[in-house]
Amino acid sequence: KSIGEGEREKPIDELFQSFSPEPFAAASLGQVHKAVTKSGAVVAVKVQRAGLKELFDVDLKNLKKLAELLDKFDPKSDGADRCWAEIYDESAILLYEEIDYCNEAKNAKRFADQFKGDSMIKIPKVFDDYTTPRVMTMEFVESFKLTDMAAVEGAGLDKKAVAKKTADAFLFQILNTGYFHCDPHPGNLCTNAQGQLVFYDYGMMAQLKPNVLEGFREFCFALFDGGPLISDIELGRNARKLAAAVEKMGVLAKGADRLAVEKLARFFMRSFKDVQLGKSTGNIKEILGDDLKALTNEQVFRFPSTFTFIFRAFASIEGIGKALDPKYDITQLAQPFIETLIVDKGGSKTKLESLGKLTGLNAKDVNVAVTSPRRIAYIEETLRDMEQGNLKIRVRSLENEKSLDRISLQQGIQNQMLIGSMCLNFGLVAFLAELPFLAFGAYGAAALFGVKALGGAVKVKAFDKKQAKYETKSFNTA
Repeated sequence: KSIGEGEREKPIDELFQSFSPEPFAAASLGQVHKAVTKSGAVVAVKVQRAGLKELFDVDLKNLKKLAELLDKFDPKSDGADRCWAEIYDESAILLYEEIDYCNEAKNAKRFADQFKGDSMIKIPKVFDDYTTPRVMTMEFVESFKLTDMAAVEGAGLDKKAVAKKTADAFLFQILNTGYFHCDPHPGNLCTNAQGQLVFYDYGMMAQLKPNVLEGFREFCFALFDGGPLISDIELGRNARKLAAAVEKMGVLAKGADRLAVEKLARFFMRSFKDVQLGKSTGNIKEILGDDLKALTNEQVFRFPSTFTFIFRAFASIEGIGKALDPKYDITQLAQPFIETLIVDKGGSKTKLESLGKLTGLNAKDVNVAVTSPRRIAYIEETLRDMEQGNLKIRVRSLENEKSLDRISLQQGIQNQMLIGSMCLNFGLVAFLAELPFLAFGAYGAAALFGVKALGGAVKVKAFDKKQAKYETKSFNTA
């Protein structure tokens, strides 16, 4: 109450017709009170806790030092060249924006504007005259958590339909506008008796950069285009599109081995299609062992810091969806959503199932009939490139590269042992010449190089162990 009065420089009684002193909701950054304005509007007043700015200053200063240490000592053994300093910078910006309620009010209006054509999304109206940097006043909306199964069932809502709506809302944010809610946990994403999704807390919002948004769209188009029954030729073409999309997003380094990346993309896409069809997938290390090892060593993947918040939002949406529908799978729900975007873009949506119903053929037969001309055209195009000398073949011997890397490590050990032996001999000569200081110095140097040689032997053993982990044990069918 004192913060609210201090922000507006007026007593609460002059600002509101009534104001509940007890909060009906609370969070780590503030608490929410129910009130009625002088005009009679029922509102929710969010009041920030005292001393947050000072607390953030101290904590973020310590986190910045931690991020700098992580950048120095993170081994990045998973092949991702992440930058902890960039993740820290992005997080710090969002956290400071989260405690500025004027900025949150602006975010709420923008978020409401992008959903203005969707009657099933409810964004509470902001009352600007009652909003300051530490006090935010919004329309009071009766709602309950999506994870409150008793309330959802009591309202007679279709849980599967509501779960699908959460997926559609998330996909719309990520793929259509690129402006998304970073923290849609059950307290911030609720529903009401009419089945509308009600979003709260707009402090943590993010906008994808144009190249990331466009690249992410192209990634999804390449992944979902053609449906689960896509032909191998179309899959190969889409794999190249997916690799290009990953590079456009800034996830893939421009100097990366594109052949290895495209092989990885084909395996990933085929596995994704198999999962959609209910089939089992192969072991990536057995099928793509050498190529996967090469990409991992080269650290060609680097996720933009904004992806941290996409993954966080995805995890929250997935958790809510699973609570509503145990069979909830956002990748399955994304197929029709993204196919609609592909059609809008002028792409080639596969309609095998509907065509199969019209002709009486099963989807596999229809797929063969539809894709056969494309396969013939692909063969003709390849032969033409060969005749004209435009077909380029590049060979990369990963086995030789591994052997050379191991030889390099062994040569380092031999060099260390040779220098150590020379120091030892020099020490013996100095000792016999009664030059004890030179002798002990030479012995110390010999010991140092001996330790380095042992360290090199450990590296060779670790290298062999890592190679065995990525050893290819089956023929590549990706």
